Amino acid sequence: MHTHHVIRQTAVAVSLSWAALCVYAAPTCNAQAMDSAAYAQALDVVRQLPELTTWSRAHGFPVVFGESLDKQQRLEGRCYWSVSVYANRPERLELWHTFYVEAEGKRLRVQDPLSGNTISLQKWRSKGDKSRMA
Repeated sequence: MHTHHVIRQTAVAVSLSWAALCVYAAPTCNAQAMDSAAYAQALDVVRQLPELTTWSRAHGFPVVFGESLDKQQRLEGRCYWSVSVYANRPERLELWHTFYVEAEGKRLRVQDPLSGNTISLQKWRSKGDKSRMA
């Protein structure tokens, strides 16, 4: 009888531990951008970048965003929204940069066009006009 009680307590403890892990597990980071309010907030963060305004004025083509392709992604253990920025040229959409905005909006990263790695906004800015105005 005592063994049965110990087994039951152990099973309950394991079940509670599993439930706690599920509650505190990291978010899945796989939401799509289409019609997402959270993506719209990330888009606003990118729209406020002074570099975006400068780049847009330099080429004169309409600026469009890749909402149909953008999504949440996990980078460095955090959820980020990808925000792709394009020049809408008559012959094609031309990618300028892909930005990654942390779901809470506190961090912003940029995909380096040469290496494909993500870098901090500060590092991207320090690379100068050649990198930013591609």
